[in-house]
Amino acid sequence: MKLKIYLLLFICFNSFLSFSQTKEEKEEAAMHFDEKNYKKAYELYDQLYTKAPKNLEFKFRLGYSSLYYPEKKARAIEVFEDIKRVDKSTDVDYYLAKAYHINYKFDQAIESYNTFITLKESQKLKEGDKEFIDDAKLGVKNCESGKELVAKKIFADIKNLGAPPNTDEQEYVPVISADESILIYTYVGKNTTGGKVNDDLKADNIEGSYHEDIYISKKATDSTFTEGVSISSSINTKGHDAAIALSPDGSILFTYLSTDKDHGDIYVSKLKGDDWSSPDRLNANVNTSEWEGSCSITADGRYLYFASERAGGMGGRDLYVSENINGDWGPAVNLGPEINTEQDEDAPFIHPDGITLFFSSKGHKSIGGYDIMYSIKKENRWIEPISMGIPLNTTEDDRYYVINAGGDVGYFSSNRGDSGGKGGQDLYMVTPGILGEKPILALLRGNVYADDKPVDAKIEIIKKSNDEKVGPYYSNSKTGKYLMALTPGSGYKIIITVNLPGFEPIEEELDVEKLQKFVEIKKDFYVYSDTYANKKSHDPVKSILDSLLGKKADPYDFKYDATTTNTTAIVKETKKETKNEAPVKVANNDSPVKTEKVTVPCDEGKYPDFTALKGKSLNEPANYKMLLDIAGNICAKNLVFKVQIAAYRKPENYTYKHLKSFGEPEVINYPDGITRFTQLQFNTLKEAEKGRQKIISKGQPDAWVTAFIDGVRYTLEELIMLDFLGKSIN
Repeated sequence: MKLKIYLLLFICFNSFLSFSQTKEEKEEAAMHFDEKNYKKAYELYDQLYTKAPKNLEFKFRLGYSSLYYPEKKARAIEVFEDIKRVDKSTDVDYYLAKAYHINYKFDQAIESYNTFITLKESQKLKEGDKEFIDDAKLGVKNCESGKELVAKKIFADIKNLGAPPNTDEQEYVPVISADESILIYTYVGKNTTGGKVNDDLKADNIEGSYHEDIYISKKATDSTFTEGVSISSSINTKGHDAAIALSPDGSILFTYLSTDKDHGDIYVSKLKGDDWSSPDRLNANVNTSEWEGSCSITADGRYLYFASERAGGMGGRDLYVSENINGDWGPAVNLGPEINTEQDEDAPFIHPDGITLFFSSKGHKSIGGYDIMYSIKKENRWIEPISMGIPLNTTEDDRYYVINAGGDVGYFSSNRGDSGGKGGQDLYMVTPGILGEKPILALLRGNVYADDKPVDAKIEIIKKSNDEKVGPYYSNSKTGKYLMALTPGSGYKIIITVNLPGFEPIEEELDVEKLQKFVEIKKDFYVYSDTYANKKSHDPVKSILDSLLGKKADPYDFKYDATTTNTTAIVKETKKETKNEAPVKVANNDSPVKTEKVTVPCDEGKYPDFTALKGKSLNEPANYKMLLDIAGNICAKNLVFKVQIAAYRKPENYTYKHLKSFGEPEVINYPDGITRFTQLQFNTLKEAEKGRQKIISKGQPDAWVTAFIDGVRYTLEELIMLDFLGKSIN
């Protein structure tokens, strides 16, 4: 009898413990769910659902958490399909549509969205129903865009930056200098200033949390990034300090801060030597009582692009631009319907060329959430934004995208579960950095020396075409380092002034009026006082550029410019008489002219190891010869090689009668305003190189080989990064 009583008491006690534990788990799960910590909420509701599989609340919250936990999003379909079997309410179709949508099952998502819309609109609408109906209609548009983008293959190599700088904690919102020498980002983890703090910024290991800090990393000689360190005690505090933008020369850092007085503002810090100044709040033309939290500055410091939720916009969050007037920011101007939509736009990044704008949008042709878009300014208007496509864009939020000056590498942050993720939010790189043609500019970088010592100097740039002043720029007071971007269309006068007694300004000239490709020029400026004894003569920047562009063509040197990393060709544009020449017929880029295809035996599907060539310049004859040796006979479906003979902003200036024996060239006007001429078409690189040599022998020494995948142009360096389509990511 006693045994039965003890057993009964034991069962009751354990039942009480089980009930108590379940209650605590339920409360903790609900807390994380309400705080939108969906990873933790998913883990707890998964445990609760396992214990009570018939509890619809647990099941729904498990499915909802799956929608916003990228590594578990596939389970959302399973959960909501199961709920749909027992719960026939209209609202289930909405969440089932969301589950299909984020998992790229666009046709099923459209069907479920439309079912929800039809049933909901046939009922008497309750408070909040219209918001869900509008979101479902947007979901249908997103899915239609998704189907379109899936049909268009985008080849991209996405890599986690690895450790360092990534850790098993949080790293996000990368910003870079134009030459990639500096990487600054936001970090959250155990090494943040003050450790865990509460809302009053007091140390609290129980209820506190880690706040944001700004970290800096530098590119090492092997092209990896060093371990990130706290940028400065003048910037990082116990509060939230987040990086949002960096000037192309790496000397001006924009940060974000939210206080109890506003919803978020933009601040700026400047680098002097090794020291960053305490951030200053930008003026009322930029910051309002509403949210302002992302921005980008042009290379010349003249324009600031930023996102704001201020009243009077086209949607909840719009992009604006402010011009620097007499040293401060002028009235903000909305970028208008070419860029902004009824949905949100955020995270602008203006390339150093000043005409290529990247941003994130929930409108345009987003496939769901924020997607990365870009637009190019032509004739003072922005062209229709172009999606960066899948796989860079996902059905989650994709923001904070920046690219280097050459356009071959992009950087972003993501919590995606694939591509080698190391923490909740990690830093990633993608090749190519921009679809199609790369930006065109001259990146001039180096150091300024006064009597052979690094010095803080003022660098003034004057456009010779209209005497417009660009900049000014300044060299670093400790290292003498400077960096500036010059756009084509003009010659420039460069004036270097050292604010020290005994030094006269020096002047040099640089003509990039007819530049057709990105070029990086390394140039150190030397200023000497009258009394300095060891004066040396140095090549002017003009002669450096002339020697680079005038390099004699080599049998294996298919293109040439001044960069030392992944580069593309420079075309020397010379005006020729066009008398007796047939008019140039320009094709639209969406419908290229047909050319005769040469079929040759090839090694289809055989892909060698390209590691030795990745990141190497094909301007080096040895590298190009290696490429021909290991990949000259490779062919792949949808891949062809063509010989490009010219690239012009004014195609009427180019004549090709000396190449008529090869047939009419294919002439395509690209979105960047440059018309490109190609001849011949081949399945393999080796055959294309033979064709190039024939064209060279006919008097076109600057001809080079380029690749096309489904009609989209790629440089050979980009093709190497994709292992000649042996490693395509769709």
